[in-house]
Amino acid sequence: MNRVDEEYNRLITTVLTNGKLKHNRTGIDTIGVFGEQSKYKVSLSEFPILTTKRIYFRAIVHELLWFIKGDTNIKYLVDNDVHIWDEWAHAKYKKSGVYTDDECWNQDRQGIECYDQKTFIDRIKSDTEFANKWGELGEGTYGGMWRTFPYYYDVPDCEYGSLTGTVSGVEGKVDQLQKVIDKLKTNPDDRRMIVSAWHPYWVDRCALPPCHCLYHFNTEELSDSERFSLLWDKCGFLNGENSYGKDDLHFLEEYNIPKRRLNCLLYQRSNDVGLGIPFNITSYALLTALVAHCVGMVPGTFTHSHGDLHIYTNHIDQLKLQLKNEPKDLPKLWLNPEVKSLFDFKYEDIKLENYQSHSTIKMNIAV
Repeated sequence: MNRVDEEYNRLITTVLTNGKLKHNRTGIDTIGVFGEQSKYKVSLSEFPILTTKRIYFRAIVHELLWFIKGDTNIKYLVDNDVHIWDEWAHAKYKKSGVYTDDECWNQDRQGIECYDQKTFIDRIKSDTEFANKWGELGEGTYGGMWRTFPYYYDVPDCEYGSLTGTVSGVEGKVDQLQKVIDKLKTNPDDRRMIVSAWHPYWVDRCALPPCHCLYHFNTEELSDSERFSLLWDKCGFLNGENSYGKDDLHFLEEYNIPKRRLNCLLYQRSNDVGLGIPFNITSYALLTALVAHCVGMVPGTFTHSHGDLHIYTNHIDQLKLQLKNEPKDLPKLWLNPEVKSLFDFKYEDIKLENYQSHSTIKMNIAV
C-alpha cells in the first residue's frame, strides 16, 4: 500500500485542522504547527514519491547532484533547464543595487544593467562571467556547507622555537559528506555521522538560509533471514525453496548480499507543505538510496522531523483538492550498478520507472 501519500495527507490534515495563523518575511501568511515527524520506507521497488500530484523528479535529481558536488552557483541548474532556484538568485541580484525596476536590460542609467527574471536567467546561461558573479547564492548554501564547511581557529605564532605571544588565524574547510561516507565504511555504528548545513555566520549571508539544515545517518545489522530475502530477490529461490539452513550461509557472501541497513533522519527548521516537503521527501529518500548503494548497504527508513510545519494561505485550496486524489502505486528506482562512488553519479545513472501520478497542481512560491 502507498504509505507515502497517506503520510503526506496526514501532515496536510494536521496543519489544516490545528494550524495557527502567522505572519512572515514573505508577506504571505501561513497556518502552521511545530514539532511534527513523519517516516517513509526507502525501497528501490516502491520508491517514495507523491502520486496525488505530479512531482518534478528530474529537478530533484539535478538539485541533489548539485548539492553533492558542492556547487552553490545556479548555472549548473540553469544549463540543465532546472529553475527551482532562479527566484533566489534573482532576488539577491535585485538587492545588490545594480538592479532597477525596469523590466528589461538597458544601459541608459550610467551603464547600469537592469533585468527582469527571464532576461536575468538568459544572461546566466549565456554569459559565464556574469553567471560566476550573479548566479552565486553564497557559501552558506547547501552544497557549500555539505562539502566545504568553513571553520576558523587561532594558533600561537612561533619564532626561533619560542612563543611570541601573538596569535594568527587559520581557516579550513570540512568535507562533511565525504567524512560521513568514510565513517559508514569504517565504523558504521558511529553515532556522529551528521551533515550540518546550518552555519550561524553564513545563514545571514546567503540567498536562502538552509531549511533542511541537518541530517543524520544510522545503520543497523540485517538478520540472516533479511539477507536471504535480499538474495531471493536478486537470484530467485535458493535450491528451489523459500528456505535456508546454516549450510547455505556462504551464498550470502558469494553474492555480496549487504549486511546492514542505512537509515536517515532529517531535521528541517522550516517546512512548506505545499511546495517544499514533496521535494524534500523524495530528495532525501534518493540521497539515502545513493549513499546506501555506494557503501554496500540497503536503504532503510527516512525520518523527517519538522520544525515549523506550515501551509501558505494561497496554497490551501490546492492542497484540499490534492487530498481528494486517490494514491497510485509507487514507482521503481534504478541506480546504475557500475557507479561505485557517490560523487561519480550523473543524471543518466538515476532513473524512475513506471511513475504514475495525478497531474501537476500549480502553487506560487513565496520568496
